[in-house]
Amino acid sequence: MAFYKYKNNLKEFVPYVLLVILIYTFSSLGMWQLDRAKEKKEALATFNSSEGYELIDENSSFEIYKKIKATGQYDDSRQIIIDNIIREDGIGQMIVTPFRISKSSKIILVNRGWIKKKLGSFPDINELNQNVIMIRGLSGILPKVTIRDQEAFGQNADWPLIGSYPTFEEIENKLGEPVFPFVLLLDQKEKNGFQRNWDPQISGPATNYGYAVQWFLMCFCSIVFLIYRIKKYFF
Repeated sequence: MAFYKYKNNLKEFVPYVLLVILIYTFSSLGMWQLDRAKEKKEALATFNSSEGYELIDENSSFEIYKKIKATGQYDDSRQIIIDNIIREDGIGQMIVTPFRISKSSKIILVNRGWIKKKLGSFPDINELNQNVIMIRGLSGILPKVTIRDQEAFGQNADWPLIGSYPTFEEIENKLGEPVFPFVLLLDQKEKNGFQRNWDPQISGPATNYGYAVQWFLMCFCSIVFLIYRIKKYFF
């Protein structure tokens, strides 16, 4: 009899436990959305900043769209062509060129821009100046897709390599040298570039604020319902 009564009392407290879990979950999701909104605001602020360019060194690690510069030499003998990149003008290719930074053991990959793909012809990606130069741009990432139905480079073994959305690791393996985990998106004013439109592919923070409001409203409703149940049960 006592066990039965204890079991019934335990069942009565299950809704309260569930409500507490929901309150914690909803509030956590709301805070996460606020954090995402803050990250987007910072990324957009960095992109629109008028501050100077920061020089890359051996240990550099930048958030996306940071203004950066590097001194060194292009390695035009080992370029990467990222295939099937869709833009308003059609299907094209991104030209990524290794850039050997002076006084560094690492190579930075320079995205020199987009060119329209011409069937049956190889893109003219130019012979580059081998002198030590300084280049400027934005820190960024490689083009990527959620699902890739084949290996990045397949059977292609000759330079320049033509790849399907390669990763930093795959390019690093092909180069046989360490690369920075970000690319330099070549500035519009720099020479040796192609079509470059580096507008940030980031939705505004308003969407995240909207989601945060929804989660906090659900949290508030759960709190109100919990207070109502407590009053009803204990008072």
